[in-house]
Amino acid sequence: MNKKASVALIAVIVILALVILVIFLTNIALRECDNNRDCADNSYCGTDYECHEFPSQVVVKESSYIPAALIIGVALIMAAYIFRREKINKI
Repeated sequence: MNKKASVALIAVIVILALVILVIFLTNIALRECDNNRDCADNSYCGTDYECHEFPSQVVVKESSYIPAALIIGVALIMAAYIFRREKINKI
């Protein structure tokens, strides 16, 4: 490459880097909050970097894993019985 082309390429790379830096810094400057301490006591900082109020009602959902555990346990016992029966029949 000649000298003018390499200088132009470097200039384009520097300009693109500056544009990306300006966009990144503008994004940081427009944030309302960075952590929960930047918001009021009844708010939290969301992933969109804005303060959101806590929900008025707390919903607690309790799950029971007993039916799922029973189904998996019975399936394992049945599979073990089937495999054992096949080994006995082969002998």
